[in-house]
Amino acid sequence: MIKYKRVPLETMVNVRDLGGYAAMDGRVTRYGKFLRADCPIGISENDIRFLKEYGISLSIDLRGSDETLKMPSGLNGTQGHTYRHCPAMIDRPTPHIIRSADKTAKNGSKASLTAEDNFDLGDSYIDIAESAKIWIKQVFELCAGWEGGVIYHCYLGKDRAGIISAMLLGVCGVTETDIIMDYCASMVCLRPKYERMNPVFLPTIRERPDYKWGFFGSVPESMEALLRHITEKYGSVSSYLTDCGVTDKAINRLKDKLLEETK
Repeated sequence: MIKYKRVPLETMVNVRDLGGYAAMDGRVTRYGKFLRADCPIGISENDIRFLKEYGISLSIDLRGSDETLKMPSGLNGTQGHTYRHCPAMIDRPTPHIIRSADKTAKNGSKASLTAEDNFDLGDSYIDIAESAKIWIKQVFELCAGWEGGVIYHCYLGKDRAGIISAMLLGVCGVTETDIIMDYCASMVCLRPKYERMNPVFLPTIRERPDYKWGFFGSVPESMEALLRHITEKYGSVSSYLTDCGVTDKAINRLKDKLLEETK
């Protein structure tokens, strides 16, 4: 199997393999096990066939119910593919991400740049990590228990998918530098989608040095804030997952699935 870091699909722009990262125990993350992605809305038959040949047999949809109703996943109902809807079960509001995601879902190509969107995502990520632990547990149990390859996605593939990616890589002992680098790659991958949503968006961003990118960003500081919070409060990603209710058995199974010896 050819190994890809950024998976070359026709109809999705932010699909990346978690393989190829060094873990601190000397092993490396395995290719073909977990893909993080933007939403497969209108996914082509060629892309469906590619994912099947790549070994992907489960998709986990991390979006809310409103999002899935307005923009259904093209993988839901695909023959030979299992679809699971796992919305973030948040006990208290995370207004920035949820409100902005809902607005983007409603407005589509009319997505605009407003003061409401100009915020730092780090606080929202911490809020999700603390208020959606049941969701974290559900997603990790699915990931650990599935034999084949898994693709998980939210809308853009950077926020909810970014949190899950950070936890998957973190529990395997991947360095914070690599986790942050993986997160920030969305900033480049998503540019074609942003330009389709609003052709004047990127030029407007460049003219506003005060703008933090808000809902549209994936800057290092946002992921750094989440990882710092996890370390300071729980000591490690593994301890955080335990607090979420993920069993040691599931954690070890996940690590065995994602990690392999270097050759």
